[in-house]
Amino acid sequence: MRFDIVNGLDGVQGAANGAMDLGEDKASKEKGVPNFWLTAMTNNSLLAQEITKADEEALKYLIDIKSSRIVCCREFKLEFFFGPNPYFKNYVLAKKFVMIDEVKLIFDEAIGTKIKWYPEKCLTRECSTRKPKKSFFNFFKSLEFPVYDESIDVKLLHQLEHDYEIGVTIKKEIVCHAISWFSGDATCGRRTKRKIEFDNPAAENLAQKNESLRKIEIELNKLEAEFFEKRRKEEANYVKLCQPLDTKKRYDIVNGVTEVKGAPNDGAMVQSEDKATKEKGVPDFWFIAMKSHHGLRQNIAKHDQGALKYLTDIKWSRINDSEGFKLEFTFGPNPYFKNSVLEKTYRMIDETDIVLEEAIGTVIHWYPGQCWIEKAERSFFNFFEPLEVPTDVEAEKLRYQLRCDYDIGVAFKDELICHAVGWYTGDIIRKRMANLKFLG
Repeated sequence: MRFDIVNGLDGVQGAANGAMDLGEDKASKEKGVPNFWLTAMTNNSLLAQEITKADEEALKYLIDIKSSRIVCCREFKLEFFFGPNPYFKNYVLAKKFVMIDEVKLIFDEAIGTKIKWYPEKCLTRECSTRKPKKSFFNFFKSLEFPVYDESIDVKLLHQLEHDYEIGVTIKKEIVCHAISWFSGDATCGRRTKRKIEFDNPAAENLAQKNESLRKIEIELNKLEAEFFEKRRKEEANYVKLCQPLDTKKRYDIVNGVTEVKGAPNDGAMVQSEDKATKEKGVPDFWFIAMKSHHGLRQNIAKHDQGALKYLTDIKWSRINDSEGFKLEFTFGPNPYFKNSVLEKTYRMIDETDIVLEEAIGTVIHWYPGQCWIEKAERSFFNFFEPLEVPTDVEAEKLRYQLRCDYDIGVAFKDELICHAVGWYTGDIIRKRMANLKFLG
């Protein structure tokens, strides 16, 4: 229905093929809702940064965007449908994110359509020098996620994360709430750039089409709200079932409270028999698990390692059942700081659309001479520094920092805590590499 109205294939009662304030002659010729997807995308602050003036002319030919998910293959795909245009031959440009594990949000690669540009029309490279240039259409470049490797290309990793953020934004916000972004009603951490007004005769018919689209979106929003409510209830039940295993049994084994039958004083990763007889539990369990996770590893500096070896447990819990969550890092007595528990709390205005209200961390009480985070450029313990949600329109750097911080929190909640043993043993990494070989 939305496609038909936007592209003038389904007549809206009382609306005769009108257009915006572009003159009666043009209004009588144009069908549907001109520049619907372009306007929706440029009203989103993240996407607006990616779209150049040259891109806008090409995106005026965009007639539909669809998202699809193939559960068995753990992937989601975006398809951008274009009408005939003077820029490229493709009618469909696609971007597919292939996941190793959809629940844990570990993705292998981002596969994009190769754009068949017409001569002198390429928007991603300079025509004369062939040097790359900024363009939204760079989103369609294929990027392979690097396998587990200490010499990981940080620049490539950031590009993958950036592309994934764009993909998720289009999937969750633009496709699902297109009319709200088109009309300017939606927000993305700020007021939208421009709002479509329907206060002149030439735009009256377009306003009627807009109202029809709103009704469709209201129905979609109801279904979405029902889905997330069901998911919250299922998640709460899942957490309740997992707690006895996560918080008691695993903790007892890792910290040597419980002896494993047939494996007295089980010490993993020990260097000698003498050490194995002295140590209880699983030494460095959480530290090794964190080092195995590609997203967390890059935040751990060399001077963090000593303190992280005293980490005895990590837990997460819901705040008010839904909006936000809290992480708790429990440490044994150590020579670095006095705290036995360090916390990080994320309070959300809207968790579905990832709108943060605040991110609160524990103040670390360092022992004299042990606080290295003031001098070091990088430290995992910066994660506990409080972060203010920026309100300034120009505070993009702070917004990116806050989003990265939130991504770390989600990685702990959804990936590391639930599957700590797999990260510790390396099973997840081996499974990931096997999947990479399978995918070719």
